[in-house]
This record gives sequence, C-alpha cells and structure tokens, in this order.
Amino acid sequence: MTVPPKYNLHDLGSQAQFMSRNCESERLAMTLQYVAVGSMIVMAGVAASQLLREVFGPPGSERGHGRSR
Repeated sequence: MTVPPKYNLHDLGSQAQFMSRNCESERLAMTLQYVAVGSMIVMAGVAASQLLREVFGPPGSERGHGRSR
C-alpha cells in the first residue's frame, strides 16, 4: 500500500508564487497568485483561531500547561 504525499499548507503560498513567476501563461500565473494569497489568508485564520482558543478557552482546559495552586 502506497502512502499519499503530504502537503503542508505553509509551503503552498511560496510554491505558488515561485511557480507563477516561472509560468508562461498569464492566466495560470494569476491563478497561482490567487492560490498563494488564499493560502496565506487561511494560515492567518488558523493561527488566529488557535491563539484565541488558548487565550479565551474555557478554564480547566490547559492541556498540559502545568498550573500550580
């Protein structure tokens, strides 16, 4: 059984920008630029949601952050 390749979202934006610079088709270059911008927006949203969850999460859900009383 073969393992499908893993793609990291944080690599997608820079790869799409690099590919758009080396692309002959102007239409494909614009599409790749939109992919790059979209992936950066998604990454920012994921980071913001994780931060907000840590800061404003319910009390008692420290998940391993030792809290001595």
